[in-house]
Amino acid sequence: MIALRPRLRSSLPLVALWLASCAAGSATHAPTAADAAQPAVARGALEARGATVVDRLLDLGRRDNRVDEHLRYLTRVVGPRLTGSHDLEAAQRGCRDRFASWGLDASIETWGSVPVGFDRGPRSGGMVAPVRQAYEFTTSAWTPGTDGPRRGPALAFPLAEAELEALRPRLAGAWLVRPTADQVAAELERSWIATVGEALVEAGGAGEVRSSGGDLVHTGGRYAVEWDDLPRKVSITLRGDQHQDLFERVARGEPVELEFDVDNRFYEGPVEQHNVVADLVGTELPDEYVIVCAHLDSWDGAEGCVDNGTGVATTLEAARLLAAAGARPRRTIRFILWSGEEQGLLGSRAWVEQHADLLPRISAVFNHDEGTNYLAGLHVTPEMAPQLEAACAPVFDLDPTMPFRLQSGDGLPAAASSDHASFVRAGVPGFFWIQEGRSDYEHQHHTQYDTLDAAIPEYQHHSALVVALTAYGTAELPDLLDRTNMAPIPDRKMGVQLDGTVVRRVLDDGMAARAGWQRGDVILSVDGQDVADVRAVVRELQAGGPEKSFLLRRGEETFTTVLDYSDDPGELERVRRREARNRPGN
Repeated sequence: MIALRPRLRSSLPLVALWLASCAAGSATHAPTAADAAQPAVARGALEARGATVVDRLLDLGRRDNRVDEHLRYLTRVVGPRLTGSHDLEAAQRGCRDRFASWGLDASIETWGSVPVGFDRGPRSGGMVAPVRQAYEFTTSAWTPGTDGPRRGPALAFPLAEAELEALRPRLAGAWLVRPTADQVAAELERSWIATVGEALVEAGGAGEVRSSGGDLVHTGGRYAVEWDDLPRKVSITLRGDQHQDLFERVARGEPVELEFDVDNRFYEGPVEQHNVVADLVGTELPDEYVIVCAHLDSWDGAEGCVDNGTGVATTLEAARLLAAAGARPRRTIRFILWSGEEQGLLGSRAWVEQHADLLPRISAVFNHDEGTNYLAGLHVTPEMAPQLEAACAPVFDLDPTMPFRLQSGDGLPAAASSDHASFVRAGVPGFFWIQEGRSDYEHQHHTQYDTLDAAIPEYQHHSALVVALTAYGTAELPDLLDRTNMAPIPDRKMGVQLDGTVVRRVLDDGMAARAGWQRGDVILSVDGQDVADVRAVVRELQAGGPEKSFLLRRGEETFTTVLDYSDDPGELERVRRREARNRPGN
């Protein structure tokens, strides 16, 4: 049965809980009248020493940094913030109110809707016989829960029509254990999985259990469901090693009982969706903008910390620092917290379409969306580099243990994985911060480990200050950023899927296949530069000329192979831009 109950809890108390949590952390941090007066006191003391806005930002960012409070609220008070959920609505109201408490002009803007809302409650489950074992698992968003505990036998997923027909009498109340590609001779076709799923639902089965494929349990989901045709199959995604044990037990005929209690709830739509927008209004050019942004929505398998509570927290704190420092920038600094990012950049794409008249007057968009590692730089073009060198001047020497750089390229990066890409596509300079540090983002991204414990406070404090200083410096520039030759050039592609630097798959029609690469090859270096992860491989692949030399290891052998991109469509444009930049007078 599908649960069609109202929201898990009223979202209104969450705002009060945030304010209370701030007060509990520090008596001066709740947004009260006393708090509103506090920045003026600090400002007066610093101005007496002749401090500039940058001086005040540096002082406040180091002495009174509250980014941790924002992140704790987002992850522990609200929790995950799925697009289309009541908790996201509560977080949006809370963030709007906090922006307003600092004196910004704050609002919530509608960008569209989703057809059905979805709230996720508690979940638990595991094996109850022949032994008890708690399981680590998730379910996709916009899929049904169990409507209370569902206990039943674990049965092997049928692989052919005859097996399904033989199993039909036993499907009622059963959990089907789906194999992985490594556990059967061939990967199951989607059509067959759908056929078995329909039979399971019609027979009153409990659901299916599939493997996460490893130690990481990723949560995702498809929001495009209809109220009159809601999904009916409960599907458990189980941690890989636990699924392997379960599959082996079932495969050898061992009687196994499973029980899961999953509280997933739909609510009828269409459900309006929103972005949070707050302006620190410019003094001389209020109709020109620098945008600082992050996406507030998250998948709901954990707490939504590094994706993207960390980016929202630095955005909030940058706004607070600028307000507390008395910054009065020439241009308006607009802070935007997007929703719908995880469903395809929906909130930012809609905003760009709805505000097309503003696009020529947006100098830059700074988007923080890659976890808790510190902000280490920006990808820029040679044309805009001098402007950003001036804007970021205070950042370069901010902390020698967390260096900052501008990395120049032929155009802005073409990757479309976050909200800055909505602006780059529309011809607006959009920046995705370069981040470095000790955090393993891929270990946490969309997984069960995306919790508050993953945040690194010293990185968060530093990054909030980097955002504030960069936004202020860019808003103070004499001119809008130079857009010459900023359009992305298509990235060079190898035609492989990588796990770290290990080739997990070679695509049939790709460059690597034509060069004889094989599954299991390990990339050691690119153009003589050692590479330790996917990011390093991609970075070196896109740099330099069109002939890329790879050092690979295959078994005990190492060898060199060259991928030549000279005939790629993007290479002619790279050459044109480089020649133009090298002409006398440029």
